[in-house]
Amino acid sequence: MPAFSIVIPTLNEVDNIDPLMRDIFASFDDPEDIEVVVVDDQSSDGTPERVEAWSGTHPVRLIRRQGTPDLSGAVLDGVQAAQGQWVAVMDADGSHPAAALPKLLLPLQADEVDITVGSRRVEGGQTLNWPWHRHLTSSVASLLAWPFTEVRDPMAGFFASSRKRLLGLQSGTAGYKILLELLVQAGDEARVREVPITFADRQRGQSKLGLAQQATYLRRLMHLGGGRVSLATAGKFALVGLTGMVVDLLIFYLLISADARVGSAHIGSFVATLTNFILNYRWTFSGDAQLPTSLATRYLRFLVVAVLALMLRGGVLVLLVETLQMPAMLAIFPAIVITAGVNYLGSAFYVFASTASGVIPRVRWHLAAIGLLVYMVILRLFYMGQVEMIPDEMYYYVFSQRLSLSYLDHPPLVAWLVKLGTLLFGESAFGIRAMLLPLTAMLVWYVYRYGATMLGRTAGLMCVLALASLPVFFASGLLMTPDTPMLVAWAAALYYFKRGLIDDQTWAFWRLGVAMGFGLLAKYSIVLLAPAAFLFMLLDPGARRWFFKPQPYFAALIAALIFSPVLIWNYQNEWASFVFQGTTRMTESPQISVHWLFIWALIMLSPVVALAGFYLLGPASRALMPDDELDPEAERRRRFMLIMTVVPLSVFFVHGLLSVTKFHWTIPPWMALLPLIMMALIANSLRSMPILGRFHRGLVRSWPPVLMIMMLLWGVFMHAYTLGLPGFRYNDFGAGWQGWSEMAEAVTDIADEIEATTGRAPIIVGMNRWGNAAQLYYYSPERLRDRITSRHVNGMSGSMWEFWFEMPDNPRQQPVLLVKETPKQIAEPWLDDAFVGLGPLQTKALERNGHPIRVLHYRIAEGLRPEQVRLPDQRPPE
Repeated sequence: MPAFSIVIPTLNEVDNIDPLMRDIFASFDDPEDIEVVVVDDQSSDGTPERVEAWSGTHPVRLIRRQGTPDLSGAVLDGVQAAQGQWVAVMDADGSHPAAALPKLLLPLQADEVDITVGSRRVEGGQTLNWPWHRHLTSSVASLLAWPFTEVRDPMAGFFASSRKRLLGLQSGTAGYKILLELLVQAGDEARVREVPITFADRQRGQSKLGLAQQATYLRRLMHLGGGRVSLATAGKFALVGLTGMVVDLLIFYLLISADARVGSAHIGSFVATLTNFILNYRWTFSGDAQLPTSLATRYLRFLVVAVLALMLRGGVLVLLVETLQMPAMLAIFPAIVITAGVNYLGSAFYVFASTASGVIPRVRWHLAAIGLLVYMVILRLFYMGQVEMIPDEMYYYVFSQRLSLSYLDHPPLVAWLVKLGTLLFGESAFGIRAMLLPLTAMLVWYVYRYGATMLGRTAGLMCVLALASLPVFFASGLLMTPDTPMLVAWAAALYYFKRGLIDDQTWAFWRLGVAMGFGLLAKYSIVLLAPAAFLFMLLDPGARRWFFKPQPYFAALIAALIFSPVLIWNYQNEWASFVFQGTTRMTESPQISVHWLFIWALIMLSPVVALAGFYLLGPASRALMPDDELDPEAERRRRFMLIMTVVPLSVFFVHGLLSVTKFHWTIPPWMALLPLIMMALIANSLRSMPILGRFHRGLVRSWPPVLMIMMLLWGVFMHAYTLGLPGFRYNDFGAGWQGWSEMAEAVTDIADEIEATTGRAPIIVGMNRWGNAAQLYYYSPERLRDRITSRHVNGMSGSMWEFWFEMPDNPRQQPVLLVKETPKQIAEPWLDDAFVGLGPLQTKALERNGHPIRVLHYRIAEGLRPEQVRLPDQRPPE
């Protein structure tokens, strides 16, 4: 009996048979070790006769198939007929090098691996003489297969495995990429090796790849992912949806006609679609293939998908009605169509998912990560221009109008990003936030790459899932603050530190310098990665050699050069920014706040992720890493993740013993440990990641429901602050929860009255550190902007308004309008010493669409006392 069988499916390959057979038998020292099984799909060019000619002199057998030609069917028939214990599959067109067959088969015989792949995409592999469209088609196909396997060339038709494993493929296997089916059904336990090959385009004959084969491939991908997507289910789902849509439109029309708010109307009408569950369960997705679960659980999943779709529908309405000024009754139609698509995919992959493919849980997590990330990106696109800006964003807008090398309380990168966004998309909330889109793409890429290089593709995709769901990343993807570019730089620096210090890639260091440099332009706290890396180099024997190499110092030089604008600005301004971020921060609010280090983690990472993180700072992290004997680098990677997390957190811990610790300072260090945290939370889906105890099991069970709750909350949050929710009185289109535009309008009217009465235009003072002044600046007319400043004029400071404000020539005769949204700090009696003729506290109720939204508190003074203006270190207590 031969040890090896080579299975070759053919269809009209007569010109390729002779050279292929010669190459195959020349590749083995002993022809008795092999047999060639050719499975012909009714060739009409003489291919069978040519094969039979070889069978007379060599161990070659011909199998003639009947019926519709099918590549997978031909391969499976050949495997069934094979006599060897180990089977290789290859094409007959000459593109697969027969000389590589021993490299595929011998490792199987030696029990080193379970599957071998002739790969074009690993180091040493290549593709010759392909036109661009073939490269494009192959790349797209590989991209679609990317969530299913970590093999770099899953589209290869040249592979080998045991006959037993190949016979275990499901009977429904179809399509021209049978290797992908083998990899998915083999699961996590299979040992796979990719062998580099040179793939040459066929020289004789014609390719059989067409639209039919590509359509079959797409259907099989859906099947392998557990999704019940087909023309039949889509048609049935549409028919069921039409009945609900009629009721939906009717209720929406009646509510709009009754002057209901658009948000309330579309929520009320959407309830009609919830009645579709039974029809979809009994008819659209009926059958034994449904994922086994109770009816109550299935309906709960249905409600989750329905609410996610509803929130997305609200975003479509916000965009069409508010931004594009489309009538609500017209906008509801595309909103319903988009919502139906989300409902269908959610039903096919989540509510009524299939188990027929035997897809492993790891793949389901992969698809969930990608699907939820895409959902969140689309959701933000619809809403981000309508969710009203927070004061911080308006402050950075003022930065962008006064571009500088740096600023007192922040480095300049956020101002440059806001300026670029507003130049491209206008001075609006969307324009200010526009650069969040490329920043989010970069963050996803680096977080994925970091996780994947640490613990594999699953870890990378689970980190992406964290980006889609955790509060800290939700906020960073919606609000333009310095934290967003800093998170991108932090993730990039972690990736390049790992590639340089652990993987010994010298190219990583210059990129590390770029990442650290831009991170410092975003926020100074990223500098904490440097001492963390220094400690890792001290403790890790493999990394110590970099102390004596030029690359780390070259990286530091690059970072310093990129950071030089901040250094120049500080040199010109008596190092004001460094003083403010250093000693001033430590002394402005002396108190013990170390407990917030834990509280902020629970809030911004979610309780489950935060508890898993603290749990993994202990011995549990070692038990969850891969077996050291199989992966000698596992301990180095674990040490790296722990040190890069603990060192920055320790700095914030010490800071918390002395002063206030803010939430956005303490969260970035957790990114270093994120791959291990996320893998621990899906440990029951991975046999190689053991469950360690009752506490760990509780975290694993809690993660899926907490994940779904967070995803629902983000949609509800954005809906509430744009369209509103039933029970909210004043949240409708344009009715943001803060009411800064109404406040600016009222202040403008009061300022005009003062100017008409005194003949002098007043200075307008926002009575908090910088927020009120920034809000007024953004919403006020251009003629008022140069007169707006912050509270530094009364002795309290700590913002860039100190640098922007110019004292008038006659300050005692300069009218001043003090404004605030609360009586705090504007009603203090000591303010009489800071202003001349300070009047009493007055209030003005602000309304929007007839509903009260805010009360403006203001005072009017006849002038300033310039001697009361103090330097930052002399200001009175808050």
